[in-house]
Amino acid sequence: MKMSSRFQWAVAAPYFDNPPAKWLDDLITDERLSFEKIFTPRSHMSWHSRKSAVTSSSEWLTHLRQAFQAFRRRPDGVITSFPQLAMCAGLIKKFGRSKPAIIAYNYNLGELRAGRRQKLARLVADQIDIYVVHSPQEVESYAEYLGLPRERFRFVPLQRGQIPLGRQEDSEKPFILAMGSAKRDYPTLLKAVDELGIPTVIVTKAADIQALPASPHVRFLSDLSQMECLELLSRARISVTPLSNLQTASGQITFVNAMQLGVPVIATRSPGTDGYIDHEHDGLLVEAGNVQDLTGQIRRLWNDAHFRDVLGQNALHTAAARFSDKAAAQSLQEMVLGLQIGEARAFRAAS
Repeated sequence: MKMSSRFQWAVAAPYFDNPPAKWLDDLITDERLSFEKIFTPRSHMSWHSRKSAVTSSSEWLTHLRQAFQAFRRRPDGVITSFPQLAMCAGLIKKFGRSKPAIIAYNYNLGELRAGRRQKLARLVADQIDIYVVHSPQEVESYAEYLGLPRERFRFVPLQRGQIPLGRQEDSEKPFILAMGSAKRDYPTLLKAVDELGIPTVIVTKAADIQALPASPHVRFLSDLSQMECLELLSRARISVTPLSNLQTASGQITFVNAMQLGVPVIATRSPGTDGYIDHEHDGLLVEAGNVQDLTGQIRRLWNDAHFRDVLGQNALHTAAARFSDKAAAQSLQEMVLGLQIGEARAFRAAS
């Protein structure tokens, strides 16, 4: 470990496409720490534009090159975003001379499948000092999957940047909005809104729309920009996030955005909503795949304007206190300093 007046960290993310990129490190002002962003050698493709959920060989090569660039700085530590970059950094650390601390942020594999993926993740798992997961339940499940002690894992709520919009509910033509494509249970939602006859908009991938049954109450949209999605969300009476993933976290971006706008939220009780939504306080939770439960909660919220206002206002406060960039940056700063101070003490003890 280098002993210097400042601890130097490299920060690598596949969405760092150019120098104006901003992230949590920009909000950390501790004079003991300095951060340098490592930009991707190839432009990042958003999840919604991908044709396959499988990381291609060329994408792995891009991640490996970016991780190498981070290690070439000979930093005290490396922060990565998403599992692929973390694995590449772990691989370089395992077989290389440089041994910086590694924080694997946004560590979400989607599915905890056995086989080659698990073997690769386990090959380098012990090289990563802290895994940041976005669900309390993932602390246990990822620890077991990777064969590591749970102390290596930290739950930090997924943060979202401030949305440059205000709440503008469409009172003349109110509607329910559901968005996203990762592990969504739209068949259950379709059954509920068909029974209720409530106008609903679903925004997801075109391929997913083709696989869903038509409904006279549902309008399907795809290929919207991020701002178009947020504008639609600001106008919705209710945001519903129906989830089928009961193993890992999904859906958080959608309902956290809704909470930031004060849009009343209904979501499936799952790892993705655990630690985020306090049932009946800042949102409503329903049981997975339960059409009757979802139908009842939609009916209740749709018809009760006062309850919608209460949930929306409470959601605004929750989002500001727990899901902001500032809150996440504070958690990251504490992790970085915890690692550095621990290493400094170990260095002095060994000397």
